[in-house]
Amino acid sequence: MSVAIDDRRLFRFIVRIETGPGDGTGFQGTGFLAAPGLVLTCAHVVAGIGDGEPFRVVSELPNVNAATAVVGERSARSPGPDGLWGWPDLAVVELLDAQGNREIRHPLPRLDLDPRTPAGPARRRAIVAVRANPKDAASQPRLRGVDFTWESIDDQGFWWLTDGHAIPGMSGGMLIDPDRGAVCAVINNSRGLHAAIGSVATPLSVLGEQVGAQLRDRAATGVTAVPEWDAAYARRVDTPWRDAWNPGVTPRHFVGRAGELKQLQDNLEQADGLAVVQSIGGFGGVGKTSLAVAFAERCRDRFDGRVFHDFESYRSARPDTASDALGSVLTGIGAATPKEVELLDHRARADRWQAAAAGRRLLMVWDNVDSLAQLDGMLIRSDGCATIVTTRDRIRIDDEDRVLRLDVLEEADAIRMFAEIAGETHPKRLVAELVRRDLCVPVLIATHAREVANEEVALEEIIDDLPEPSAPRTRSGAYLQRDVFDRLVGSYRRLDPEERAAFRAFGAHPGAVATLGSLAAAMACSGQEASRRMGGLVRAGLAERDLSESSGGERDLRRYRAHDLLRVYGAHLAEEQDDLTGSRAALAQYYLDRLGRDFGNRPDWFAAEVETIRALCVADTSVRYAHLGRFLGYRGLRYSRYDAAETGFRQAEKIDRERGDGRRTGHALWGLGEVARLRGQLDAAEANYFAALGLSEAAGDPGGVGNARRGLAEVAQLRGDAEPAEAHYAAAMDAYSEGGFTHRMIYVERGLGRVAKLRGDFALAAERFRTALDASRAEGDDYGIAFAILGLGDALLAGGDLDGAEKRYLESMAMFDTNGDPIGSACAMHGLGNIARSQGDTELARERLRAAGEAYRKHHAARNLDELAADFARLEAAERAAEAH
Repeated sequence: MSVAIDDRRLFRFIVRIETGPGDGTGFQGTGFLAAPGLVLTCAHVVAGIGDGEPFRVVSELPNVNAATAVVGERSARSPGPDGLWGWPDLAVVELLDAQGNREIRHPLPRLDLDPRTPAGPARRRAIVAVRANPKDAASQPRLRGVDFTWESIDDQGFWWLTDGHAIPGMSGGMLIDPDRGAVCAVINNSRGLHAAIGSVATPLSVLGEQVGAQLRDRAATGVTAVPEWDAAYARRVDTPWRDAWNPGVTPRHFVGRAGELKQLQDNLEQADGLAVVQSIGGFGGVGKTSLAVAFAERCRDRFDGRVFHDFESYRSARPDTASDALGSVLTGIGAATPKEVELLDHRARADRWQAAAAGRRLLMVWDNVDSLAQLDGMLIRSDGCATIVTTRDRIRIDDEDRVLRLDVLEEADAIRMFAEIAGETHPKRLVAELVRRDLCVPVLIATHAREVANEEVALEEIIDDLPEPSAPRTRSGAYLQRDVFDRLVGSYRRLDPEERAAFRAFGAHPGAVATLGSLAAAMACSGQEASRRMGGLVRAGLAERDLSESSGGERDLRRYRAHDLLRVYGAHLAEEQDDLTGSRAALAQYYLDRLGRDFGNRPDWFAAEVETIRALCVADTSVRYAHLGRFLGYRGLRYSRYDAAETGFRQAEKIDRERGDGRRTGHALWGLGEVARLRGQLDAAEANYFAALGLSEAAGDPGGVGNARRGLAEVAQLRGDAEPAEAHYAAAMDAYSEGGFTHRMIYVERGLGRVAKLRGDFALAAERFRTALDASRAEGDDYGIAFAILGLGDALLAGGDLDGAEKRYLESMAMFDTNGDPIGSACAMHGLGNIARSQGDTELARERLRAAGEAYRKHHAARNLDELAADFARLEAAERAAEAH
């Protein structure tokens, strides 16, 4: 496994050495916090600062930023060969507070004070401060990471590094050994006066020889725990990379944009291999995504991988957050399964993404971004990486990033685009007139060219329906969007009445893609009729089939998509004709009906529709959408789609709270507690359960009280607190009994069995599970039967009845296999492994535990894996004991 480093977590340990006001104009170089109140840097960085002369260090930490800096000690100034500074070229800077005392209130990095000289080439990471534009002395300094490869050691003791870029200002930065997670050297200089690649570094083993004895004594060594530092490191399992590249457009009909492509290419070349972030701005339909995709195709050989994600910020009622995007990217590149992603919070997803990207040269396109918050944790700044952000807003990531504003096509290019789609046989005069009236806007030209190519209408008829341009083509904003809409009126009018209804329903549909089944529901027609109507939209250039994912042969799951400007126009028409609310209400009712009939046996349908339902439930605040949110939450829990479940429960809680419906608000809070518990966030789960309990008690809702109490019991049980767990289960049993919820009482009975086992009362535990088993059999609940038998096996094993436990495990495994529950089956195999260990058959025990572990890992059952690790430790102890005898 390789190690990924989250540079931004390490920036707080870096300082910029400056003379003057600290605004970057007096930038001298880099330093880093190395011991309480002490900064380590290079002697040549502070060569122009006299002993005792105060100066500034600039830091992310307010108290360090406010401190006065003075040079405490430095090695002798003696320029070495080839323009390099003489050995060891180190200086220690003291930080003083307003009272003249050493400022020690800051975190410390982990230092390797006796770093091993690598036996061969070894990866090292430098964290440094450099100017955003190294060639511009007025450019503001910023922090960044640079990858180097250790190459050799010279006769003075300097380490020579290669591969990474030598950038003015990086002297004094820290060089990190990723495998040890510690600073091993100080970046000293480039490899020569005119060397652009590589660097020289001073290993920390020299500290105390000429300079830094006090620092060496007070530094945080490899033995000392430094949590803030260690959080920046993540080990990456080197699974094969796969591109997450599905932009929804192809460069097949891309034309022109030579100047813009050159600008993007020049920005890449001028960066000299450093990370580049570029943004492409412009109004909707002008071709931002097409330009980004065309550029990506032209330079794909420069990169190890490509990633694309559409944030859907300009049409959806719920644009993607950074957390949503990270989840999609992680599953797309194969760094996590959907179930695993659902268990990760935003920070964990960002860490996983940074780890997956470490050491790779990636091209990333983040499409339709409307705020910097959507990019939190998304940007990769490693050498050789490039990011393109498309936006309709004026977003500037930071001073280093390049911004390109896109205008409409040149007339000649617009004509060529029409010919690429519709063919070369059309009169040039008419084509020129069409593109003129289409304002040279790519989305309009593509729509009308497809109409002509599909022989739906003559070119002259389209032109007759297009108004004369009313303003220069460079006009943008709301006026231009209205102009664009005016030029789609003819395409809409040429549809038959049913196809027009389809276009409006397609626009009102909140999904990035729309399934045929959901469109049929929104139009109140059959699937066959919906297919006919959507075929008309495809021929008119107003929609296209999305074949990126298979529908599995199911007609209802056929997918359609279109440029978001066309979808917005459809939504505009729906609102104008009072269709929008009714169409979405019909769609909401369709999803409510389907979710109400889905008892966990339609994962394919739920996977296809979940993001649309998620967007729909936040599109309105009427009671229908609170119901939809709760149903989404319940099914999200069933299918382990915790992000979607959380969205649904939060929307339901918001609507129901505003309506003053305490009972339903309590149900939504219980659902949020379930999401938190399943993610392992026990404190958050407990808080939501208690809030749900208060509202349910106030509303006189015994079912809600029982659910909240059961949730609190499960939290206590997971914490190993038997007494409060039993008390909450008992209260849940009383509440369910009062409300007549006999099925839920069986859950509690199993829970009480687990508590009895936790207490060590294995006979009572077995009795509880037998009671639950009888009740589940009476109800014909196969899942309940399997879980009760599994729990009984656990109780019998704990009580020493190995034969009885084995029988129960085999019986439950067969039922779990029949019902398609791989985790339940793995739990039974886990129990059989523990039986084999108890019988002294360690080889069989290891075989069974490994089989259970494979299933746990495949389905990312984290809690089960923790228990398995403990049982493997017991097995290894048993094997050692056997060997000793």
